[in-house]
Amino acid sequence: MKKALVLIAALAAALGWAYALRSGAFAPKGKIIKRTRFMMDTLVTIQVPNELGTRRTEAAINRAFDRMAEIERKFNCLNPESPLYKFNESRAPITDPEIAAVTGKALEISRATGGAFDPTVYPLVDLWGFYTTSVSSSARTVPAPARIRAALALAGWRRITVKEGAVTASDRAVRLDLGGIAKGYSMGEAVKELKAAGAKSGLILAGGQVQVFGSAAPGVPWKVGLRNPRKDGYIASLPFDGDLGISTSGDYERFFEEGGVRYHHILDPGTGYPARGSMSVSVITADPAWADALSTALFVMGPRRAAEFARGRGLDVIIVDAAGKVFSSQAAPAGD
Repeated sequence: MKKALVLIAALAAALGWAYALRSGAFAPKGKIIKRTRFMMDTLVTIQVPNELGTRRTEAAINRAFDRMAEIERKFNCLNPESPLYKFNESRAPITDPEIAAVTGKALEISRATGGAFDPTVYPLVDLWGFYTTSVSSSARTVPAPARIRAALALAGWRRITVKEGAVTASDRAVRLDLGGIAKGYSMGEAVKELKAAGAKSGLILAGGQVQVFGSAAPGVPWKVGLRNPRKDGYIASLPFDGDLGISTSGDYERFFEEGGVRYHHILDPGTGYPARGSMSVSVITADPAWADALSTALFVMGPRRAAEFARGRGLDVIIVDAAGKVFSSQAAPAGD
């Protein structure tokens, strides 16, 4: 890992899209089976080489999708049946072991990033209208400063505690939202399901996040493309082999414009406004939950602080600043 960030391109890169290389290395039975479902507000695609036979490979993919759907239902704080929804409404402690474990991980990341990742900013995101899909981007407006300050007063990750397997809150105002880490966690669980079913390799794509294990074909890595956030096309292709993934947070996923200014959904817990300084941040690591949360946190930090954080922890990170310059904490990200 290089200690300094190096300039790797002059164009912006962002949303990670993945694809399997077409290769003659597959036997006739070994074509890649690819299936897609809509969940977690995005299209989720799973690709698995058909080494087990079509029936078993399809069954493995369905098991992975079902596990992700289970996590989506449980972790959706807008779902009245979710323990998170009930916690936010009644303040009854959450004793579900899975939610408690993920909440603990979220708070660990909050602590490590100085609050740049904050799972309690629900009131802010709701105020800005990013939870509402029925309102078009042209109808959204910048909230009044007084309302932003009021929403900020309701947030604060230190108000959430995980102790002896129970999630509790120090007051009734705070609302817990694990959406910033749950997608990555669900991808890790989906990989476990695929492996348990006998799959030796696979790829999961969910919005701006990709997770792989094994290789696309014997001796052929999976390829992950980094897409330009302002134009069509890609600026880089990264080879992924073994257990590895990438999560990208960008200012182009959900946004609206007012007065010529872009207002996006990645809100700074310190100011209540969209974070500035970056177009996108990509984190490459084996743990998809960490990648999911850290890509958001490092985006909030801005390029300089994010670079310092990456250097200090040996992270493989690609940062696209507001001017469109691309920096990497490695001269060759993911070994490319």
